[in-house]
Amino acid sequence: MSFSSFVRDRADLLAYVPLAVVTTAADVLGRDRAHAVSKVALAPTLAAGLLATRAQRCPKRTGTLLAALVGSTVGDWYMYRSSRSDGDAARLLMRRGASAFGVQQVGLIGLLLHDGARPRPVPSAVAATTLAGLAVLDADGGAPDPVLTGYGLLLGSMSALAMGDGQRARNGRAVALGGALFLVSDAAIILGQQYASTPRAQAISSGAILSTYTAALALLVHGLRDEG
Repeated sequence: MSFSSFVRDRADLLAYVPLAVVTTAADVLGRDRAHAVSKVALAPTLAAGLLATRAQRCPKRTGTLLAALVGSTVGDWYMYRSSRSDGDAARLLMRRGASAFGVQQVGLIGLLLHDGARPRPVPSAVAATTLAGLAVLDADGGAPDPVLTGYGLLLGSMSALAMGDGQRARNGRAVALGGALFLVSDAAIILGQQYASTPRAQAISSGAILSTYTAALALLVHGLRDEG
C-alpha cells in the first residue's frame, strides 16, 4: 500500500482521534454536553470513512460493519444516558445499550468467523475467566441479568476470536489488540461501578473506560474493513 493510499484509507481517523480525545476528556471533566455530542459521533465517523473507501469494493462486508456501527451509536447513546441516571432507570438504560451493542458484537463475530478466526485455548480462557469474575461482581448476590449476560457472552466470544486472530497476515495484530481492549473497557465499567466511590476514582474510571473503548472500536473497524 502506498503512502497516499494509506492516508486516504485512514482519513477518517483525522476526525475520529480528536473526537475520542474530546469525549474522554469531557467525561473526565464532567462536561456533559460535549461528552454526549462527541461520543455519539464516534461510530458515524468510522462509518463515513468506511463508505468512502470500501462501499464499492466489499458491499457485504461494508453492510455488516455499518450494521455493527449503528449498534455502536445506539449503544453509546443509551450508555451515556445510563451514566447520568440512578437505580432502576440506569439499569433499564444499560440493558437497552447492551442490546444495541449486541448487534455490534454479532456483526464483528460474523466477520471474524468469515476471515477464518477460530477459538484458541489461551484467548478463550482469558475472556471466559474475565467475564466470569465480572459476572460475580455485577450480580451482587442476586440473579444474573439475562440481557447483560447475553451481551457478555457475545463480547467474550468476539474478544476471544479477535485475540486469537493475531497471527493473521493482514491486520491481525490490530484486530487482536482491539478485541483485548474491548474486553478491558467493559471490565472497567463494572469495576468502576463497584469501586469508584470518590470523584477522583470516578474520573480515572471514566478515562480508562473511554480511552480503551474508542481505541478498540477504531482498531476493530479498520482491522476488519479488508478481507482477511
